[in-house]
Amino acid sequence: MALMSNLSFGVLLYPDATLLDQPRQFRWLEELGFDQVLVPDHSSDLRDRDGAWFDGWSVLPLAAQATEKIRIGTLVSNQILRPAATLARQALTVDHLSGGRLDLGIGAGLFDWDHHAVGEEPWSPRERAGRFADYVAILDGILRGTGERFTHDGESLWVRDVPTAPGSVQRPRPTLITGGQSPTVLRVTAERADVWNTIGPFVDDADEIVAVTARQNRRLDELCAAAGRPPESLRRSYTAFGPFDIWSRPVTLEELVERFGAIGMTEFVIDLPPGDRLAEFEKLATHTIPALRG
Repeated sequence: MALMSNLSFGVLLYPDATLLDQPRQFRWLEELGFDQVLVPDHSSDLRDRDGAWFDGWSVLPLAAQATEKIRIGTLVSNQILRPAATLARQALTVDHLSGGRLDLGIGAGLFDWDHHAVGEEPWSPRERAGRFADYVAILDGILRGTGERFTHDGESLWVRDVPTAPGSVQRPRPTLITGGQSPTVLRVTAERADVWNTIGPFVDDADEIVAVTARQNRRLDELCAAAGRPPESLRRSYTAFGPFDIWSRPVTLEELVERFGAIGMTEFVIDLPPGDRLAEFEKLATHTIPALRG
């Protein structure tokens, strides 16, 4: 396969029963040379709804304190659980605590049980899409602020006179990652995001996942051009999932990068492995990934 020097590799770290060990894990992942460590944002563990689960945004200050170089963030923050202005304030806080290393992932929200956790009936796809467009606009506006107040009057959401001091360390704002595949998510991504992240469609057919992701990438190129930005200014990220989960399926990281790199993906996020495969994980970080970067 062709080597790509612009490859980026991140790890998804769950805020679960390993909480007290996570400062060490953050340092370990940095020492191994990963570019990112990211946490999910749900009301409970999607792998085991009754399992021990903590708040991802409360964990990120630990990551900021425990590390110096690795980028930290969410994949993805959940618009169901957090008002946009509240999330913006959390993002500003972690951006400052980390010295400007925050990658802010945002999703439209999907799971019924997250709605139930905040006392709401699940939104329809149309409502979810409308809220997402306004939600990202509010976040983008507040995080770009340099002290002036911010107002947004949207079709689904509004805010008025929100203070923006002290402004973010990263300018014009922290890196914004949008996650999802709906037409609205793709449009908003092209208009406002720095990175698009996907796990692909929820199917068990590896070829279909690659084909659909390739079509969505081409659509994003069109949407970027329509929004007046170079398509190459939008980075493309894939989170290993389903048939491409390297810890539960017979697929290697090299194969994953080759297939998705061929359709324009340059950033990859993987889970931590089971405990009995940590040596394999360390070898992947210290040998496989450097070889892939060339």
